[in-house]
Amino acid sequence: MKPILIIQNCAIESGGTILDYFNQKAISYQVFHSHTNAEFPDVENFEAVICLGCPHSVATNMEHAYLRSLYSYVTNIVRENKPYLGICFGSQILAKVLGASVAPNKVKEIGTYKMTLTQDGKQDALFDGISEKFFAFHWHGDTFQIPFGAIHLATSEDCKNQAFRKNRAYGIQFHFEADINEVPKWCDAYAEELAKFGKTKDEIISSYQEKFESVKADNFQLLENFLKTIR
Repeated sequence: MKPILIIQNCAIESGGTILDYFNQKAISYQVFHSHTNAEFPDVENFEAVICLGCPHSVATNMEHAYLRSLYSYVTNIVRENKPYLGICFGSQILAKVLGASVAPNKVKEIGTYKMTLTQDGKQDALFDGISEKFFAFHWHGDTFQIPFGAIHLATSEDCKNQAFRKNRAYGIQFHFEADINEVPKWCDAYAEELAKFGKTKDEIISSYQEKFESVKADNFQLLENFLKTIR
């Protein structure tokens, strides 16, 4: 199998426990730092693509050269029907490429939230072995509409659209991959946003710490499922 490409769109939002899983399973991967404005690698050299989060809004992606390039890159992935897993921003840019709108959610989701699989989500291969109700970490203000022809897979109380699939491309709004050791860095980097949200760094960290091992286990299961869909 060819390597998996992991697109990292800002310095502090790494692949987290995705890297743990790939290293444990000796799965070949390459991390590409799009935010450095480097030239994107040839997508044909990879088995699948995982696109991570970004502090910018998809609504303003045309204001940033590397995000314009990323939009074109994801467009090509969709055109070629290459397996794709978009996380948070990665899901939003996929939705936009597929013609759906991305706009501010009614409230921000920052912290650990309970998720619920839809009926289709419970039957989708990506969530095989994951409970109907599960926890995940979030840090987003925008939300996507479900693209035309896509299947709605997961929801939450404060954000209806949490995951979808269109052909071989998946978008998930939440951060299964967030490493508990990196969350404090997010809190520091986005301290102003966190203060406006009305939560403290300690609250965010402690609530996630309680759920981290189960979230990590779910992330490993999801990655195993994703790899099965492309083999």
